[in-house]
Amino acid sequence: MSDGIAPETKAEIALAVRRALAEHGYERLTTAKIAAEYDKSEAGLYYYFDTKDEMIAAFLEHTAGQLGEDLAAIGEGDPERQLRAACEHLFLSPGDAEAGVHVAIMELLSHAPYNETLRDPLLALESATLDALTGIVRDGVERGVFRDVDPRATAAFLLAAADGSTGFHVALEMDVGEDLQRGWSAYVDSLLADGE
Repeated sequence: MSDGIAPETKAEIALAVRRALAEHGYERLTTAKIAAEYDKSEAGLYYYFDTKDEMIAAFLEHTAGQLGEDLAAIGEGDPERQLRAACEHLFLSPGDAEAGVHVAIMELLSHAPYNETLRDPLLALESATLDALTGIVRDGVERGVFRDVDPRATAAFLLAAADGSTGFHVALEMDVGEDLQRGWSAYVDSLLADGE
């Protein structure tokens, strides 16, 4: 039934799912906890969706749609600044406001091979991130800001590194935040044309 939802309502539910996921994670998430964030009854959620996973899928779809726009808007006009801002956005620390959401998405990714409802929206989310990073790097290469690197391969490496850092740094709170920041910053430095 989720196809007939008004865009505003779908966005409100997606944000409620986001807040509930960030606080409780996937395993402890219930529709009652989503309803508490939505300020409506659980039955009201079931009017739009048949399952909790369909609600999560709506959140993932909403997030995928926003992410490309968000990454493209930060540091707009300067590919180096844009790529550094994107890395700041993707390489989080345990105390960051978005940390809970990133850990929940990592948790959802572990279910994707076995959960058809979540697989496609998760693929769309990761693809949106990859596409946004690829666009930033491609723009930087075309404008001579970055060396002649493969934009998609560079973006894929950064995405994999960011996703991995969510596991050991954000979820497990390993004390490597400064190391990660120095690492991705040095990697971006290595992309600059003429070694600037």
